[in-house]
Amino acid sequence: ARVKGIIQWVEASSGTKCKVMQYDRLFKTEEPGKESGDFLDDINEESLTILHNVILEPSVGADAVTIIDKLSNNPGSEVEKIYHSSLAYQFERSGYFALDSSSNVDDLVFNRVVTLRDTWDAGSATQPKKDENIHINHDKEGKQTQQKQKNKNTGGNAPVLEDARRVALRAGTILEAGPHPEANSLILCKLDCGDVNEAGEPEEPRTVVAGLAGKIPFDELVNRKVVCITNLKPARMRGIESTAMLLAASDGQEGDDEVVQLLDVPDSVPNGELLSFENMEPCEPDAMLKSKGALKVWDRVKAKLRVNDEGEATYQNDGTVRKIMTSAGPVMVTSLKDCII
Repeated sequence: ARVKGIIQWVEASSGTKCKVMQYDRLFKTEEPGKESGDFLDDINEESLTILHNVILEPSVGADAVTIIDKLSNNPGSEVEKIYHSSLAYQFERSGYFALDSSSNVDDLVFNRVVTLRDTWDAGSATQPKKDENIHINHDKEGKQTQQKQKNKNTGGNAPVLEDARRVALRAGTILEAGPHPEANSLILCKLDCGDVNEAGEPEEPRTVVAGLAGKIPFDELVNRKVVCITNLKPARMRGIESTAMLLAASDGQEGDDEVVQLLDVPDSVPNGELLSFENMEPCEPDAMLKSKGALKVWDRVKAKLRVNDEGEATYQNDGTVRKIMTSAGPVMVTSLKDCII
């Protein structure tokens, strides 16, 4: 087999010692202060880590001394515009580093410019560790409030989440259903998604606008336990803001011939329960999927949702079929099989 790469150890006795400044993000979240109102609450305490007595290859030290000598002998020279940061190296398996302007021949300092591979995600950077006793409440805007938070942000070490785990699929009950006052093709629902405020008190039901007019009778919708998405950006539809989305299966026909059935959740499942995917780590949904990049996450996920031959809702990705699961079993549809969601 071909060798993909070689990492060579630096010999300590002949290497050059330096100080390394490992910079990371100044803030722990994408929008500092959005949750608390004070951006200082989101300062990343580990945005700078200083490493002393880091050993470099002697040739790197020699290059640094050469740059420093040029700057000392030709300050402000227009003939050859050079800077301390003109000297940059990749430190294996760590990142790219440039010489700091405070360096001198006896005290070399390198600053990390960028990591080799950055998998940090704003939605997951503030997620609690799985073994911490933390309860997360979701309000109707999709925001998360934590009753207890122990973990510190780890910057670029945050894991990459699969798209499916970033979408908040929850159990909800339709409390009311009726026609949209401004659109014949739309219906208006009140949906209990189990939302609570910071004090743990129930929030008002969400308003959902859905394109189900003429597809399912209103009396079959009321008191029905269904699957809803609760972390999509609210959308205004013909003058009314919709703050959640219902998931339904379709036989793929056009117009009046189309058969549509909502994804059903067992009645014993509590409203607000976060659903999961069979044989996949628990979901860690974004607070809200609202940026263009985040919305593409949902686009990719919905393209892979399908009802199987048993009438079970599934997520099919890279040849693997995973059922959408509740605490009481799989999500089902009434009678449709082998169709899109």
